Amino acid sequence: MSDSQIRSRGLVVALVSFFFIFGLSGAAWVVRIPQIREVIHVDVATLGILFLTGSIGAMLSLTAAGSVVARRGTRMTIAWGFILLLSGGAISITSLFLGNPIILGIGSFISGLGAGLSDVGVNVEGAALEKRQGRSLMPQLHGAFSLGTLAGALFGSLAITIGLDVATQTIAINIVFIVVLLTMIRYIPRGTGQSHGEHATEVAETPAERRANWTNPRLVLLGLAIFGASVAEGGANDWLALAMVDDYKIAGEQAALTFAVLVGAMTIVRFAGGKLVDRFGRAAVLRTFGIAGILGVLLVILGAPNPFVAWTGAALWGAGVALAFPLLLSAAADGENSSGRVAVVTAFGYAAFLVAPPLLGFLGQAIGLLNMFWVFTGLIGLLVIFAGAARPLAGSSPSSRSH
Repeated sequence: MSDSQIRSRGLVVALVSFFFIFGLSGAAWVVRIPQIREVIHVDVATLGILFLTGSIGAMLSLTAAGSVVARRGTRMTIAWGFILLLSGGAISITSLFLGNPIILGIGSFISGLGAGLSDVGVNVEGAALEKRQGRSLMPQLHGAFSLGTLAGALFGSLAITIGLDVATQTIAINIVFIVVLLTMIRYIPRGTGQSHGEHATEVAETPAERRANWTNPRLVLLGLAIFGASVAEGGANDWLALAMVDDYKIAGEQAALTFAVLVGAMTIVRFAGGKLVDRFGRAAVLRTFGIAGILGVLLVILGAPNPFVAWTGAALWGAGVALAFPLLLSAAADGENSSGRVAVVTAFGYAAFLVAPPLLGFLGQAIGLLNMFWVFTGLIGLLVIFAGAARPLAGSSPSSRSH
């Protein structure tokens, strides 16, 4: 095997590992939200504020991430993001031992800073790899995220069953984070997305070009589509397990299982998504699954108190939003010098994924979580309406062709 093949395989393994650990850590935390609420003694609205602190941190770093990648490349961006994530995690662990919601908010803010940087870094690197290989890869990479999410949900459910406290669980996850960072970061090549310095691989954007990305009609439509799907995905992450406890009146273990069904469906669809896209095109695939997602949310809303209906709805919900993030980022990467465009659409997605669901906690507190879920049906509708923007630009790679 040649050196280039070894480097390419190492890069794939590194990206899969990074996406997997992001999903693992997030889901293991999410399924423990009912217990976290009890440990820090807050209501749903206050919990939403604590989530919002992490979202604010992520949005601050997301707005700067494109410039960081341009100056330092994806390798350093990912490394710095991981370090901030680990630092925020350590502070959050402290808050759980002390039962202090203010400290948890601080930890969430720092973790959010790290999440924004690292997520843009891995997505820019993944999109660049997809373009080099000329075939659809982003759904599979995000499938690794979903597989990690499924593993995290199952791990969190097991931790509940055996009585493992949230702080100890979080310590274990952080140790895994450290191991992955130390063993895999060397496989990320220097220079990807960089437009300054000796390792630069792209032409530097002028300030006017960077501003133009935010008003580019195609990028705005891609941003609206990813916004709708990401609010629905983030909302499921933040509130689905809690809705099962509060509105379906089921035990924490069964609530965690509902979330596991959702992420299991997302995992399956993402790993199958590459072949579907290569055959039917991005726009058709996004629209079809988006309609399924709307049906799934409706089943969850109307299915109480029957958990079997909710599990069916959760599966359709997960399938409906599974391909939005990877395919819309692939669409943003069409053409040359794509890191700035990918960063813009990523910011739309994570703004929705991180900021909107916590804010919806106030609505859930006022009218109930299941009633709040009606918002998600309209937001997934944005994906269905604007999916056409994902059609490839002329001369783009075969991986993005449309039928």
